[in-house]
Amino acid sequence: MYGGYNKFYIFLYAYRILIGRFPELEPHMIYATFASNEYNDAEYSNIADQYAWFYKVADAVEEDLDQPINADMQKWEYFWLKLLTAQGKSEDEIICDAWFGKGRLYHLSCADDFPTAKPFASFPPGQDNTMTTSFSKLPYDVLDYLCITYLSIWETSSLLCLNRSLRAALLPFIDTFAQKAIARRHPYWLPIVAPCLRGDKEQLRWEEMWAASEDAVPWAPYARECGMSPNMRNRERIWGMAERFRDLVKQQGWLDGRTSV
Repeated sequence: MYGGYNKFYIFLYAYRILIGRFPELEPHMIYATFASNEYNDAEYSNIADQYAWFYKVADAVEEDLDQPINADMQKWEYFWLKLLTAQGKSEDEIICDAWFGKGRLYHLSCADDFPTAKPFASFPPGQDNTMTTSFSKLPYDVLDYLCITYLSIWETSSLLCLNRSLRAALLPFIDTFAQKAIARRHPYWLPIVAPCLRGDKEQLRWEEMWAASEDAVPWAPYARECGMSPNMRNRERIWGMAERFRDLVKQQGWLDGRTSV
């Protein structure tokens, strides 16, 4: 979102998330909340001004700029020069810092562009050991409970790398575990349908993505790709901002008698 001179512009993908989650919000509520200057979110992008200087998406503080943070744009350019030419860092580390660190370039990523993924490969099980034999004999309900309750998606997927026997035991269930974990902990990785212009774009894109898949969605590989995607990192950010924004609108008393679907 950016704006100036009493005008505010919201990226359509962000508006879809906001309205998809909270359809009771109306345009005049959104405008009034932003215009009140009471919205000060820690995940905000620092670009809500007339000219939307995208240099300012960075999470810069005064020591990064060597000048007050509201100094002229040359100071922001200097911040980026320092970040991109940092000594003692590899190229990959600099790129990671620019995208996911202080540079926060993921804030500018398209939050409705879902990553694709291919199913994990299977291998011959190899020779069982005691740990694998015992683990593979656990009932499905116990495996499901352990993986969903105590392990993250990435930790569960990492079990596949310990040895081939354990991989063979877990692989038939890994996508089911991941699908449940996404629904419970990472709902922002799923498409949303919103009552607005092109409100079904995400759902249509999702169906198109997996139309050629011979099997169901490979949920575990998909979760791994989401964890590395700047688009999904930005989506998670907007998802949280939408909830905090809705709470602020509610505090103003504009949602009395209304409830989310």
